Amino acid sequence: MRYVLVLALVLALVLAGCTLGGGKLAKPADTANPITGDPIAVTSLDKPATVAPAGEAKPAAENPASDIAKPLADKPVADPAPAPALAPAPEPEKPARVLGPEELACQKSGGQWSVAGKAGGMTCIRTLRDAGKSCRKKSDCEGDCLARSNTCAPISPLFGCNEILQDNGAMVTLCID
Repeated sequence: MRYVLVLALVLALVLAGCTLGGGKLAKPADTANPITGDPIAVTSLDKPATVAPAGEAKPAAENPASDIAKPLADKPVADPAPAPALAPAPEPEKPARVLGPEELACQKSGGQWSVAGKAGGMTCIRTLRDAGKSCRKKSDCEGDCLARSNTCAPISPLFGCNEILQDNGAMVTLCID
């Protein structure tokens, strides 16, 4: 119990010492700024300083400390300098692709060399001139005669499974992958 009383007494003395100075810390003496040589002015953060100490008064244009006391809304906001535009790096030229004989023949016939089918192989896809024309057998069309619509196929070859009409008019299912 004795220790509790001693501890309470020490705590009371420490708190009393803190309040004896009125709750304010002593202001340090002005010291010279090592960079500019001017005295360093210490101001309170409670209220902005509006009057410079005697003997140090400078015009507002020369005293940047006076700008600190102005509200932020009164200061003009300068646009930041735009970053210099960087020229895009030139893309390296792609070497000319050498066309194979099948691809050259496809292009000469008006076809398009592309990936087709489930296997993803390359083939020549040609758009047919008589696409959509009415037909009754394969010989009526440049490509295949589609059995469901009795019209000529729009492209050749037709990938997947399609019902077509043969030269004798018989319907068969043709599957190409």
